[in-house]
Amino acid sequence: MSDLSQRAALTAKELRSYVGISEATVYRLVASGRLPSVKIGRRTLFRRADVDALLSLGAATQLSTSSIFD
Repeated sequence: MSDLSQRAALTAKELRSYVGISEATVYRLVASGRLPSVKIGRRTLFRRADVDALLSLGAATQLSTSSIFD
């Protein structure tokens, strides 16, 4: 598998490894509207730029990572 930081789109499983959160948390973020996704066939994909923006938002507002993903 290629370096996840260089991938433009990630699956939920790859996102889990990239960010260090559970797959359930990934889908909670999608359901809450905080993380955009696209469904292609049976796969749900996430733009790495959207994930990085969500992480940056937490850093910019000095929130802990756990509060971003709760």
